[in-house]
Amino acid sequence: MPTKVLVVSTSAFYVDLYRYLDDNGISDIKVVAALDSVEQKAEKDLGQVALGKADGVPVLSSLKEASSLEADVMLLYLPPSLEVGDYVRTALQKREALINMGMQPTQAYAGDFQKVGLPMAGDYAIEQLSPSVVLDALINLLKERGLNVDSSYQIGAGGPELDETTRERRRQDELSLIKEKDAVFMGAVEPVDFMGERRHYYSWVEAEGPLKSKVQIDLWVKYEEAPLLCAPAVELIRGIAAAKREGVSGPAKQLMSYFKRPLA
Repeated sequence: MPTKVLVVSTSAFYVDLYRYLDDNGISDIKVVAALDSVEQKAEKDLGQVALGKADGVPVLSSLKEASSLEADVMLLYLPPSLEVGDYVRTALQKREALINMGMQPTQAYAGDFQKVGLPMAGDYAIEQLSPSVVLDALINLLKERGLNVDSSYQIGAGGPELDETTRERRRQDELSLIKEKDAVFMGAVEPVDFMGERRHYYSWVEAEGPLKSKVQIDLWVKYEEAPLLCAPAVELIRGIAAAKREGVSGPAKQLMSYFKRPLA
């Protein structure tokens, strides 16, 4: 039987995820509905929105509309300005395993999931190709080739408006993906509303080679965030479904490597 999933996100993610499942012929995961309380799409059929053909999978606008749905997993990926407490509590009440791919903290609910015997995973999923992971790989490559990395920095643009505390936390999250932290200055990721899901990251690396020769590398990474979260989402859904079958309660430790802020 396929794992039934309720996807709670904006259209940028649930449309891409639905297309990804269709394009790759993934049959062990079934999206039973998308819940989008932000954009209030006029089109209410997910197949019509994502694939151009109606298939009866609804796009809902409130938790009340989802009350009669049966799902094994609730997958959350909401803008950081939105609270997720109501969704998390609903997952608990309906005995749905929880995946939080967004930035909102869900650690406070770990004890509740443990009490009722349900697994959860979060927070803040790592993209399939995070710019910080690329920078880390580049630094390691230079070191493996015998060069000393003197300094580097990374700055970014794109994403929603964030308060200062959240922006600093996001900067630290990106830095956490880099092993050689002493050689890296991680700048802020500046929000740019009109970029939507697009992200632009610029990295600069300076290394010293033989005879004190200097090597400088400039690197641009430009991408859309939602598509690069589809593959990790599939692995997380499969993993949390397996954890639920195995009776895991609370944070599923085997899935925490997918997150920038893993639950304890």
